[in-house]
Amino acid sequence: MRHQSVVARKTVLDRFVFLSLAVLFFVSASAAFAAPNTLRETKTYKQPKQINAKNPKALYKQIMLRIDEIEQRAPQCQSEIFGLRDDINQFYSFVVADLTDPVDKTGKPIVADLQKGNDMYENCEGLDDESLKRALLKLVNNHISVGYQRAQDLVFGDLDNRDGWVECVYTGRKLKTAGEPSATNMNIEHTWPQSKGAKGIAKCDLHHLFPADSKANGIRGNNPFGFVLRPSWEEGGSKTDRDVFEVRKEQRGNTARGMFYFAIRYNMHIDDAEEATLRKWHKEDPVDQNEKKRNDRVQNFQNNRNPFVDRPDFVDMISDF
Repeated sequence: MRHQSVVARKTVLDRFVFLSLAVLFFVSASAAFAAPNTLRETKTYKQPKQINAKNPKALYKQIMLRIDEIEQRAPQCQSEIFGLRDDINQFYSFVVADLTDPVDKTGKPIVADLQKGNDMYENCEGLDDESLKRALLKLVNNHISVGYQRAQDLVFGDLDNRDGWVECVYTGRKLKTAGEPSATNMNIEHTWPQSKGAKGIAKCDLHHLFPADSKANGIRGNNPFGFVLRPSWEEGGSKTDRDVFEVRKEQRGNTARGMFYFAIRYNMHIDDAEEATLRKWHKEDPVDQNEKKRNDRVQNFQNNRNPFVDRPDFVDMISDF
């Protein structure tokens, strides 16, 4: 097993080195052709045909797609691959800021494509059920994965950090932090549990990741969401009977819409009983400005949106998630 891991890591590194060398070759070649050359002044010299290099955005997307392919083939190297993806994200923040670290001159996050949140749903009008689900999938798939380490940094340092404080979505406990804290204090809640399908790029999809008190997160585990009559644990409005987990009222709608997004994006099914609960929570806790702002910021970093935040009415147009 150790040998396989070493081989897989070498494969990942070899491919990345090859890609880096290829990029370096094209950059060097471009510079060479731009430099003065006495041969160009002779009548017999014919300048080679220029090869149209991909623009930075296209190259960035291609690199990320190739890394995703490697990740699927070598899941045992997932942590190294996430690190590699994060390194590339940080490198490209100097080249393609609107894909990685979109901020204005004052350092404030901006929405990469304002139009995308306004009329992007035109082709969804009049659709329902499976036809609507297919149309929405076309809008949310092919997002840019930021990697798991980067996702954690973003949740605690940007998406859910308000004036230096991060609040647990389950208990309401607040923690003063500028970035990812100790995992024994607060960590990342996968609204759709990892053990039930949140793997690969789904593991670091920001639309279903939220900060949570470590103890509360562990107590929720992978239990489905539901209403609890006789709680064995309760704190801050959330509670569990060890069979289902009930979310406090302030987070119910966010949780429901995160689950609906995940089901559409990754073609996953929500159990009927859990879906009935989530539909009630979606109505009970409507979208507010903070959730809209978070949706904008997530778009900045992974270039897609949660359609059920933009258009809550779509939930009623889908009879089965």
